[in-house]
Amino acid sequence: MRDNTYIPARPTVQVLGHVAHPDFQGAMGLLRGQAEVVDASAIAPPELIVIAQSRPGAVGIAAVEQLRRRAPLAGVVALLGSWCEGESRTGRPWPGVPRLYWYEFPAWWRRQIILREAGRCPDWARPPDFGLNQITIRDPGFPLGAAIRNQTNGVIVLSVPYRETREALADVLQDAGYATVMPKVGWPDCEVRGAAAGIWDGGQLDEREADDLAMFCRRLSRDGAPVIALLDFPRRDRLQHAFELGAAAVLGKPWRNDALVATLRAITTDETAARAA
Repeated sequence: MRDNTYIPARPTVQVLGHVAHPDFQGAMGLLRGQAEVVDASAIAPPELIVIAQSRPGAVGIAAVEQLRRRAPLAGVVALLGSWCEGESRTGRPWPGVPRLYWYEFPAWWRRQIILREAGRCPDWARPPDFGLNQITIRDPGFPLGAAIRNQTNGVIVLSVPYRETREALADVLQDAGYATVMPKVGWPDCEVRGAAAGIWDGGQLDEREADDLAMFCRRLSRDGAPVIALLDFPRRDRLQHAFELGAAAVLGKPWRNDALVATLRAITTDETAARAA
């Protein structure tokens, strides 16, 4: 039997809290551009409620529960600023609410749009804590369907210092339809050509790492290949610095593999479109 369920072209999202905080500019830009942002006066309840919190305790549990009673079928996620990174250990995080730091949100949102447009269930419509708080670099996170896998072939260049991480990334990318290469030390100009993208793994982006990332981005730029930089809990200044050095996207560690693949698909599509324009 054919499913005639109507799915709106854009998800309806209610955003509350510190929406004007600088940490959340990227997330708010995505929501305003790809969702129907509504307020509490909307007749129909939203699909998703995003609660932006720049500091721990700014929004209490009672307020979250009130939102859930008002829109019981809506998904709820926490959009968190840099000051909230220790809240899960020393504070009182909202129970049953997936936590997304400001630098995680873009990749998470891209994945939800991919799922929704494919007629699949986005994470916000699944039971609480469905995979979002169980982050590991070895768990693919969600099965990549053949339609996704066949659209994303290419060679990904890895600049990753640890063997275990390289192997884990290679496994995930292979499942997504990519081949991976790891250049040798020194990386002769003739060694890698025609790459689709690169992934660079670092820490806090100190001066030495900044030089390494800049060199990696320059070498891949010969083919117009974008670079994803992986950083340890990046702050806004480190994020901006990575972009200035040539990175097309930044993910915080530990990352979700599904978010990594979604980000890779997004930046390679964007870069391909830009080159074709």
